[in-house]
Amino acid sequence: MFTGFISIKTKETSLVEVSKKFKFLKNLDKASESHMYFKNKYTFYVHLTDISLFKKNDGKMKVNIKYSFNPNLLSWLLGICFFPLGFLIFLLPNKAKDEFEDLLISMEL
Repeated sequence: MFTGFISIKTKETSLVEVSKKFKFLKNLDKASESHMYFKNKYTFYVHLTDISLFKKNDGKMKVNIKYSFNPNLLSWLLGICFFPLGFLIFLLPNKAKDEFEDLLISMEL
């Protein structure tokens, strides 16, 4: 529901080296040669992150990060049952997304 994408320049050439800088994501769900998927479950939302490497034509490497913060069933139930104030519960994943974006912008890879 709350998604984003960011691309950051890096000097690293392997996804394993890049992933060491994302230890704060903790729960590695799936990994392949080209992608790493992280999934973290919280009380009111689920945080999904997809990290991949991209080599540009000029030889420079970029890390592509796709992320989403999706409200879970409990959030939807509270939002519907206590409408309209119940939808304030959706501020939690939105605020988490904003903080995650700020963290990614401040990171140096």
